[in-house]
Amino acid sequence: MAKITAEQLAAMKPWQLDAIADTDISYCEATRGREFIIRMSTGADPVKAITEFAKKANIKYGKIHATFMGGFEPCDYLVWVPDKDDKENWHLERTASVDNLSMLISIGGMIGQKTGADGKEEPFCAIHFVAGGGWNVPQAFGGHLVEGTRVKGCMQCFVTELLDIERQEPVDVYNESDTFPENFYVNTKTGENYTIVEGELKVNK
Repeated sequence: MAKITAEQLAAMKPWQLDAIADTDISYCEATRGREFIIRMSTGADPVKAITEFAKKANIKYGKIHATFMGGFEPCDYLVWVPDKDDKENWHLERTASVDNLSMLISIGGMIGQKTGADGKEEPFCAIHFVAGGGWNVPQAFGGHLVEGTRVKGCMQCFVTELLDIERQEPVDVYNESDTFPENFYVNTKTGENYTIVEGELKVNK
């Protein structure tokens, strides 16, 4: 795992720094926009389909939430795994697969923006989930849903558009800028977000 350099540390926004107190937190106010109920049927890839929906519906930022039905066969997802070459690398992820039919139990995610290979913004979906409910799958399993998952039967959930925010890119310590960047956000009306450090409220421009 790459060590954080002094230059990277100096460039980090307050919301990217490790907590000093166990009550430290950063936040940004957003405005709720349009609400959608979405449905996918057998054979759809949820990550690809929701990304395409975001493009066509002109959703720049949004939350993916409140699934109320769904099945996967197969289900591909990222999990953290040990790094045999670097014990300090807690951030190593690899793809796991459950091939048999499973039931989607819970989902939560974000539609965000990243910089594409052409230098332009493009949407991406970061989706975490819990599934199970099948006689020949783990009782419950979950992680970061990735392309390759296929809906079985159907999948329905909600998407809520988020307005009045813009992304702030992190210092890319984990080389994620082209996959699932751990962005945070600034309110576009005030140009601010906020961090509470050791009980003190700080305004970040």
